[in-house]
Order: sequence, then structure tokens, then C-alpha cells
Amino acid sequence: MTLKDFYDFHSRNYLTTFYPRAEIFKEALKRKDFDLARKISWDLEKGNYQGYEFPIVFREVAGDSGKQMRDVLDHRHTIAYLISDRMKDLLIDNNITGWKCYDIEMYDKKGNIVPGYNGFSVTGKCDDMVKVDYDNIVEDKRRGFLAKGASFDINKWDGNDIFRVGGWRIITKRVYELFKKHKITAIEMTRLTDYTDWLGYTMEQALKNSIREKERQDKRWEEFKSRI
Repeated sequence: MTLKDFYDFHSRNYLTTFYPRAEIFKEALKRKDFDLARKISWDLEKGNYQGYEFPIVFREVAGDSGKQMRDVLDHRHTIAYLISDRMKDLLIDNNITGWKCYDIEMYDKKGNIVPGYNGFSVTGKCDDMVKVDYDNIVEDKRRGFLAKGASFDINKWDGNDIFRVGGWRIITKRVYELFKKHKITAIEMTRLTDYTDWLGYTMEQALKNSIREKERQDKRWEEFKSRI
């Protein structure tokens, strides 16, 4: 496999999508325990369930929720997702690896239970960091100048179909084609080699921002290496 066989995968964050929030996350924010809130978010995303009681209760955020029930429900202020039974069954039936689900109870703003959803965790791993190619600057007539292309060390990937590389969720081409064929809703998938990051409307601005972003990325890379 090459980098062309991998895709970034995330929610489209539609404001029209039903918006739930975990009660335990809400309570942590209420107490202004932001470290705990962050830990809860990452634990649920990575499948670190020790110390949690299930089912996790989710409630619609009144006044800030859409009405559309899509295959992926994001929590907006956390990184974890909920997925539909349809999406879960699709992953199971096709032997997709690198994920697991946890039990939830979800309620709308009127207190009615909302069935058909599951907590979603990504358990696949790659002990590396995604790096954007800030030396590859391309021009787009509508958007201006962009850095194009992102990469990671495939040799450090554990072989799962769904996996994390730092803060990125990555899927293989097989999963991409499966989601496209079955029209999984509310997701965005971008081939890593086609990934772009906006740098500016002029080449002068783009070059300046490219140097700055590359320096930031190099700093994050050094910090990452110091932890492994």
C-alpha cells in the first residue's frame, strides 16, 4: 500500500445534525475541570474504558442541536463520535478492524430515548505524526495558495483498517470505498496525498505562512519524538 491508499476521515460538523453531549463530559465542564473533560473525550475516542460505567448517557443540547439523524453524530466540543447501527453493522459485516463501540443511552431535549446509536472508538494505531508538505505550494483559482499533500510513516502503522495517527483519524481505501458505496452520511474523507492547507491569497503571503507552519510542525515533531 502507498499513501494514496489512505484517507483522512472526520465528521462534517453539520449544524443541522442532532447534537448530543455526554452527561459525564457536561458535569466536568460544569465543575470547570477541563483536564477531566479532555481526558473523558480522549478515553472514549481511544477506547480506554477502565473506570467508566456503561451505558454512557448522552442528551441533546437544547437550543444548539439540529434535527437530522445522520450516520455520524459529533459532539462538536469533543473529539469522540457516535455512529448509527447501520454504520456499525456495515463495519462488522465487512470485517473492518481498528474500532470498537460502547453502549450508550441517548435522549432528546424532551427526555425521549433516541435509539439506534453507539459510542465509537478508534483502537488502531500508528506511532507517528501526520506531516503536511508545506514545501509543495499549489495555486487554486478560487481559494488562493495551498500546501498540498500529507504523509506518515506506513512502517509504523499497525495494519488496522481504521487507526489514529496523532490527532488524525485515518482509514484505508477499502473503508473509503465501503462508506462511499453505502452512502454513509455526515462524513468527509480526503485522500492524504490530496489534503490541502490554506496558506494565503498571494504567493508572498503563502511563502511566509509556509515557513511559519513548517516551523510549528517541526516543533511538534520534536515534542512527539521526545515522548516515544
